[in-house]
Amino acid sequence: MATIEELGRKMLGTLNDILTGGDGKVPAPVNNKISWCQPGIPFMPEDFQFAAEGIASIADAEHLKKMQKQAFNFSLAVDFVPDVSGIYAGDRQQTIYRTSEARMSHMYGEILKFSKVVQSELSADEKAKIEKFRGLLYATKTTKNLVNDEEKTFSEPGPVLVAYNSTMSNYIDAATNYQNKRIQAQVATGPGGAAAVADFQYNAENYYLKVKAALNQWVSEGYRNEVDEMHAYIDHVTQRSMTLWKQQLLELYDRGTLTDADSNSPFKYTTIIPGAFATSNGWTGYSFSHEQANSSSNWRTSSWSGGGGLNLGLWRASGGANGNTESSQNSLNVNNFKISFELVQAVIARPWFYPEFFMNRGWTLRKGEGWNFEEYPSDGAAVPKGTFIGYPTQAIFIRNLVIESDEFATAFAQHASSVSGGGSVGWGPFSIHGNYSHASGSQSYSMDRQGGRIVVPGMQIIAFINHLIPTAPNPLPDIPAEQFQ
Repeated sequence: MATIEELGRKMLGTLNDILTGGDGKVPAPVNNKISWCQPGIPFMPEDFQFAAEGIASIADAEHLKKMQKQAFNFSLAVDFVPDVSGIYAGDRQQTIYRTSEARMSHMYGEILKFSKVVQSELSADEKAKIEKFRGLLYATKTTKNLVNDEEKTFSEPGPVLVAYNSTMSNYIDAATNYQNKRIQAQVATGPGGAAAVADFQYNAENYYLKVKAALNQWVSEGYRNEVDEMHAYIDHVTQRSMTLWKQQLLELYDRGTLTDADSNSPFKYTTIIPGAFATSNGWTGYSFSHEQANSSSNWRTSSWSGGGGLNLGLWRASGGANGNTESSQNSLNVNNFKISFELVQAVIARPWFYPEFFMNRGWTLRKGEGWNFEEYPSDGAAVPKGTFIGYPTQAIFIRNLVIESDEFATAFAQHASSVSGGGSVGWGPFSIHGNYSHASGSQSYSMDRQGGRIVVPGMQIIAFINHLIPTAPNPLPDIPAEQFQ
């Protein structure tokens, strides 16, 4: 017998290992940490039609309005700076929707605008090469402003960057499947776990070959080496003179702004790759049962901030604007428990955001000279402090959530009956029943309980993979202070 809090920590431990772990064949990604959502953020597959179609050159006004509304909802849902709690809680989610100053895009803009960059004249060839690389990585498109009918120019990933991100996404899918099979075999126990052990024993090499093939495709068809070389060249050259590059980044940033017609609210256009991920074959099956609890790693010890914060009892989220979440029944004991779902990692693409800026050492910030925050972007520590310690790179979607447990189902049904209109209920990072308020409108989702079995149809974001930036700013020590302007 175990409590649902104990089971939740063990389950999150296995998911953490799958999503950010590695072994001798498939290495773990560097500087990646998870933020768990509470509540999970529900979406429908059709909410990503904008990502599959794009929003440029749509002639029909109603269809364009629908696509822009979808882009608005998703762009704001992922426009946050992670914090060291490892939690993307309901109150923060709703604050992002309401307050532009709380968004990642706003802070990135502040860093760009007020950075002092090293100045030294580049040659004509160097300028031309930077401009060429910029044209390969980003494309300029036009769409109609539905508020004033004016043509609006915006940037989106260019063909080279689209190929890079798409093949990278295929690699992530293959690597996730390999890690899932590996972890499931490691934590398997009893007769029910024999299949997972045998599967990895006999098929591990086949799963690895899929990872290797996806990596080769990323290199050959996704221009992996070429894109990395472009970034390396830009970084090398602009450490001598960042003036031109900074101006180009500011132009990209400004062109990334669109306006939601209904609310007249500006937002930074963000899409997801692959655009048709919701109907793709990249989903990986996952399951966890009470029998695996003793052999699984503990989330508290694998979390980047030491755990705490995420409610692993049954929670209740208010339907109001504050998004407050209350937890109860953490100590609920269950004799039998199994949870299963499919998951996929989808790559977040922001054509207005250039994270390589933070790797460059030819810029700085000075308090009182535009930069009026108490902290700098990041101190680069293992548990970092700062105003921009990292950014979400992938959204972890799940679908077809099934929980099987008589005790859990009974307790949850009673818990759900106490929620007023507009609220929601769930467990851990999972939204199970109720309503979720997006940037515009709300999404309803309902569980189907059959005895000791709870089924939650549809899909939701339960977590984000974040990339932590190094110390920023971190200018080269041999650059004289007077060269930063």
